Order: sequence, then structure tokens, then C-alpha cells
Amino acid sequence: MASPSSSLTTGLSRLIKVSVVALIVPLIIGLLQSVLEALELKTGSGRTYRELVTWGFMTYVGMHVLLYRPTGLFRISHRLFSVLAVWLFGGQVASVEAKRAGKGNRDKSDAGGGGEARTSGEGSTLVAFSPYVIPLYVILASLVALLVRHRVDLGWVDDATGFLLGFLMAFHWLMTADDLQQQRDRWHIETYLLAISLVFVLTLLIGGACLPWAVQGFSFVAVLSDGLSRTQAIYAMLVHHLFP
Repeated sequence: MASPSSSLTTGLSRLIKVSVVALIVPLIIGLLQSVLEALELKTGSGRTYRELVTWGFMTYVGMHVLLYRPTGLFRISHRLFSVLAVWLFGGQVASVEAKRAGKGNRDKSDAGGGGEARTSGEGSTLVAFSPYVIPLYVILASLVALLVRHRVDLGWVDDATGFLLGFLMAFHWLMTADDLQQQRDRWHIETYLLAISLVFVLTLLIGGACLPWAVQGFSFVAVLSDGLSRTQAIYAMLVHHLFP
């Protein structure tokens, strides 16, 4: 039976996580609105980047739900940044493959008579979480668009870039959500929501910082300033409604 102090600590921890999620959601809304507004820039074909990004995003969502989930590509980026995080911060990261292998070994040992299965240890939260917040393929697509634009003067390059950026961001977010969902058996719901919220806002910031490479006229500094202003307005509105 848990002691009262332990129950109080657990309850306080869960309350703090819920509060942090409540604070992050307006920030996500403000930043997302600002990014979409800044993408109202026209491409060579006369379309806007916002339209193309939206089409790319929805195309991947449809593919993810109905057709195919490219887990191999996601594991490549996850493994790469796991190794990089271990090198930078120390510790170990249990990859998706290691966890599944650990489950298989544990099942075999249980069937064979009670041995303990060992998997690679999970290091710090920073090390374990870092691969999820780096949208590798969005960064690569932005770099390729920057290089191609300096060498090829074709209108379709901008259209393809906009579509691809939306497609790849949807890929990163949905695959991350799927991967984190596998850990729900040992997480409270507020821990899962906090992880998803942090991934969303950090990838939005990192991806937004790379967008000037791919989208001519896009200013990340202006987007960040506008996003924070929108967030502040949302906070003010919520406070006004909660404490009239």
C-alpha cells in the first residue's frame, strides 16, 4: 500500500504535468497559426505554400491511416539521433527494435523457466526524448530545396518543396505519436500528452527555423515574434474568461 506522502507526490507530479500541457497548448496554437499565416507566400505557379503544405500534410495522413506506414524510414532517423544524443549527453537509448527484441527475449525466458531478459538501458530523459524532436527529413528537404533553387530556375521546384514539407512533417508527427503510443502501458495519460505536446512544439520550432532555406521570403524571427504575441493573446483571453 502506498504511503500518504508517496500518493501526494504522485498526485502533485500529475497535476504539474497537466498544468504544463495546459500552458503548452496555447503556445502550439499561436505558433501554428503564425507559421501558416507566414506561408501565404506565392510560388512560381501562383499557388501559396500554405495550400501546398496542407495538401502534402493531408496526403500523408491519408496514406498513414489507409495504406502504409514507413516505419523503416522513421527508425533510421530515430537510430541516428539516438546515437548522436548518446555521444553528446551520455547514457543509452532503447530503440524500438531493442524494446521489441527485449519483449521477445523475456517471453522466451519465461517459457524456459524464469530467467531475466536484458535490454539496453534507458538513459536520461533528454537522451531518450531527443530523437523525437528532430524532424530529420524536413531539415533534409529544406537543404535540398536550398541547393536546387540556386542551380535550377523552375517553378515546379517550389510547388514540390511545399508539398514535400507538409508530407514529411505529417510523417514525423504521426510516426512519433505511434511510437510513443507503445509506451502508454507504463505512462499516465498526462505523461503521454505532455510528451506529445513537447514534441509538437519543439519540432514546430526546429522545422520553422529551417523553412527560410526552402521558402523564399519566410522569416522565422517574424514568425516566432508573431506566434508569441498570439500565444499571449490566447492566455489573456483564457484568464479573462476564467477570472471575469
